[in-house]
Amino acid sequence: MSEPRRTAAADLERRELQSTIFACIAIAIMGIGSALLMYPVVFTHPASQDWSPRIAFFGFCGLCVLLTAYVWDSHATIRKLRVQMEIDRKRSAEAQLQASEEILKSIPKLSAFQDQLPMEYRRTTAISDQLSILVVSFQFPDGPASNGAKGAVLGDAAKAIARKLREKDSIYVLGAACFGAILPGVEASAARGVASRIAEGLVDAAGVNARFTYKIDVVNYPQNASSAHQLYEAVTALIPQDHSVHSLAAETLA
Repeated sequence: MSEPRRTAAADLERRELQSTIFACIAIAIMGIGSALLMYPVVFTHPASQDWSPRIAFFGFCGLCVLLTAYVWDSHATIRKLRVQMEIDRKRSAEAQLQASEEILKSIPKLSAFQDQLPMEYRRTTAISDQLSILVVSFQFPDGPASNGAKGAVLGDAAKAIARKLREKDSIYVLGAACFGAILPGVEASAARGVASRIAEGLVDAAGVNARFTYKIDVVNYPQNASSAHQLYEAVTALIPQDHSVHSLAAETLA
């Protein structure tokens, strides 16, 4: 839970406790005051032989006690429910985080992209078709967000991207905050259309709090590259803050 949210919750709980204590004190004061005013009439009146006023008096006192106990018990019940809701919320967040981590683990990494790109390139040139690659990079707002929280956000983003791809398309993790998608047989203009649909899904995944910003680049053969190696170089040049990948297995992509 973020610090402002934790402070607001603590302030709300303190105010609710103060209101409950005030209500209990007010009920007790009114009950005691009314009982003191009723006592002389009920017990000291010389002509009083009827038990009905005394029964009403004790019933009134019992009602005040029960009402005070009810108010306090309601506060305790609400507090328990709030604590349970917070526990359930944390469990749900942990489950969502674990699911996002599993999604990220299931997505092929850069090494798989290196293996798949030459095969897709050879298949594309064999049938004189086109090949497009989308590079989706993310940035997170400045703040103390943990790696786990960022992983959960990237898991949501990966699901949003995958939903917009065709069955024969493939998605890869290219960097710490970067995904790539190979689109066989897709020309540049069509790839930009796919990028627009992915952008719509990413806007929903980012939410109203703008959990991340993104950039989608399109690399196309033959428009932007004339070989698998050039495709690879064009893609890796777009991966943010990941300079080590430029020297990996260039011979495989030649």
